[in-house]
Amino acid sequence: MAVTEEVLHFVENLKPKNHVILFYFSPKSKYNILFNYLSAGLANGKGAAYICSEERPEEIRSRMEAYGINVADVEGEDRLFIRNYDEWYIRDGQVESLRILAGWREMYEELRRRNMGLRVTGETACFFKHNKVEDLLRYEYSLHRVLDIPMDAICAYDLNTIVDSGYTEVIMPLVRAHGWAIFTDKDKSMVYEPENVEDYDIEKLLHIKL
Repeated sequence: MAVTEEVLHFVENLKPKNHVILFYFSPKSKYNILFNYLSAGLANGKGAAYICSEERPEEIRSRMEAYGINVADVEGEDRLFIRNYDEWYIRDGQVESLRILAGWREMYEELRRRNMGLRVTGETACFFKHNKVEDLLRYEYSLHRVLDIPMDAICAYDLNTIVDSGYTEVIMPLVRAHGWAIFTDKDKSMVYEPENVEDYDIEKLLHIKL
């Protein structure tokens, strides 16, 4: 599907402390939204981070290059950080929210000293594959709907992974943990404020049962 210009404009113009959740069915939608988001931040002098969970970092680098991001240059300038989930989210089989938050704050402070902001995104499939969903919820709620750290973030959720693992009941709690929600399916993409989203809306939009 083609991601709407409304959604692309929304993610390109996120502000510090915006905390957004993205639900998608297709990798193409994921790349289109997240690469637009990070590319816009890099073009505006920000640093950017991508935490991989569905592909290895080298594959994300290759896809970013194909999209038009000069990965070698911005990584060489220490403005783009691509990490695998086991370097950031789940270390030695453990999810520690305070450690992850400290990592974000350290990255932000390093960039701030160089007069740059921080724009981040992370794929979350690893939490479902490793049966760490309760830890995931604790982490998302520890970030708060409005981030404490003056960075902006999109948390990326593959709906196929959520449905296949039998965790559709966590979709609404995850939505409530964020300031904005983006839903994409085969036909459309939409931005919602969480207080305007109900179970029925998601079931109708995504054709899944909560």
